[in-house]
Amino acid sequence: MQVLNSSLSGSSDCFIDVRLIGKPADPCETPPTYLTDPGKYEITALWESDEISPYNNSITIPGRGLEVGATYRVRCRMKDNTERWSHWSAPIQFIAGPPVMVPILSDLRVTELMYHPSPSDYNDCDEFEFIELKNIGDETLDLTGVSFTNGVAFDFNDSSITSLAPGEHVLIVRDITSFEMRYGSGLSDKIAGEYDGKLNNGGEKVRFEDYDNGIIQDFEFGDWYSNTDGGGFSLTIRDATNPDPNSWSQKDGWRPSSLFGGSPGEDDTGAIPNPGSMVINEVLAHAHAEAPDWIELYNTTNEPINIGGWYLSDNDTSDPNRMKYKIAGGTSIDPCDYIVFYEDQHFGNPADPGCIVPFALSENGEEVVLSSAQDDVLTGYREIEDFGASETNIAFGRYYKPSTDNYNFVAMSTNTPGWANAYPKVGPIVINEIMYNPDVPPGGTYDHDEYEFVELYNITGSPVALYDYVANEAWKLEGIAYTFPTDSVVTIPAHDYIVVVKNVAAFSQRWPTVPSGKICGPYDGNLKNGGEKLDLTRPGDVDLVGTRYYIRVDRVSYSDGSHPEDCPGGVDLWPVEADGGGSSLSRRVAEDYGNDVANWQAADPSPADANP
Repeated sequence: MQVLNSSLSGSSDCFIDVRLIGKPADPCETPPTYLTDPGKYEITALWESDEISPYNNSITIPGRGLEVGATYRVRCRMKDNTERWSHWSAPIQFIAGPPVMVPILSDLRVTELMYHPSPSDYNDCDEFEFIELKNIGDETLDLTGVSFTNGVAFDFNDSSITSLAPGEHVLIVRDITSFEMRYGSGLSDKIAGEYDGKLNNGGEKVRFEDYDNGIIQDFEFGDWYSNTDGGGFSLTIRDATNPDPNSWSQKDGWRPSSLFGGSPGEDDTGAIPNPGSMVINEVLAHAHAEAPDWIELYNTTNEPINIGGWYLSDNDTSDPNRMKYKIAGGTSIDPCDYIVFYEDQHFGNPADPGCIVPFALSENGEEVVLSSAQDDVLTGYREIEDFGASETNIAFGRYYKPSTDNYNFVAMSTNTPGWANAYPKVGPIVINEIMYNPDVPPGGTYDHDEYEFVELYNITGSPVALYDYVANEAWKLEGIAYTFPTDSVVTIPAHDYIVVVKNVAAFSQRWPTVPSGKICGPYDGNLKNGGEKLDLTRPGDVDLVGTRYYIRVDRVSYSDGSHPEDCPGGVDLWPVEADGGGSSLSRRVAEDYGNDVANWQAADPSPADANP
């Protein structure tokens, strides 16, 4: 019996009440006299369910059950959600056999994806793709009805492997010849065959299903880790037994393989820490005078982690393997503890045995890379933090945002090597209000975009000039590509405001009480209605080739409340009322960290004045 919901929208309003009812044909006679007489006895059974999935239900026979070898006759009917019964079906006769435990095909899980293999001198890199599956259950699985229907195309009914024992792996590959060229022929007994198509290097949806019972797994992976995206490592599921199917579509459900090339046909769980276990917690890249740069690592777990033989590096392209400084063997970091490496003692000191290529951190911004290794060979754990230009003696560190359960790597208010990070540095000027998608006011004569504005607020007790007199350069508001004037320097008084507007005439038509001395603009760009990254920056240093770098003073990555795909955790918490509804984005507490949705609300516009 098959029940289909006619709705294509995923509706749950399909109700099925199937009753398999049996009783002696003659109420005066009792079993077992009639058990073996198909003309006298019909099975008594009941199945009532509003579940659509065939995996979640089974028919059981109350009372004494079925007698093996006996002949039975079955009829069924259905009751709809108005309590109306259908007609009885025609009887179907069968002989009862011994109970059979049907293995659940949901125990078949994708456990490894080599979706973007490393390049090769002798073949196209796509030819080395493979997909690994595992039977996580206790029963042998029949694969003959299983096929991949999205991402790649493959039917196990036509393969060399049609069953999978408990705990075993099976592989399907893009090209067997190429696969064996890289991995040898020792895995031939685990290769079910070649699939059609290829996996998207940027990530895509993968689906495989059972012919009789529907979808087994349907998930979407991404190019979440740099070393799995053409770096030679595979994407490996962290916990194949996780009962949450959504974990296959989340970055936190996956990790890079422990070994270069992956581990096709094998389980490498526990060989390296899970991502996020050992983090780059704080760095100082612009030290005072002769003071050294430093890099702080932090063990986020409740277990010690041995990082002996691991490597630290920067993003210098002359060292593509990122193996500049080798951490001394036996170096272990206790649970929830820190270790700090200094330029003058460690990664920039040629006298240190681990210093392979001395390096320092750039005050103009770059990356710090931590890579796991074993016996001088890189393994799959990699941590990367990038940062922009920094002020002298201002470190960058991880700041946790409970609102979105993620971290930003930002300038710190205080340097804390070897200790928990301080609060982020805020100010002296902050982005305080954003009117990114205005409505047109009554009597307005301009297009709605012309009423855009960004408000800046000086949180300090002293005036701040938006100009660097040493560099002879002005501050910028990046995102709308606006550079403050250099001929008439803009200064924001203590605890006061200015607004940067798209169109001065339009703005003044709508908010005529704002003094002209607090209005800057116009700017050429537009604030994106769907959201974007808006940075307030000031001039920093010039590099050896004459490029000026800018230090971030404040950042707000806002959204319109309708783009969960661009937000941490896949949930967009930004208020939708500011998206064309007449409200602006209004900072709640000017002195608190700004790039956090928890510090913003939709409110009535208040340009050049205190927020509601």
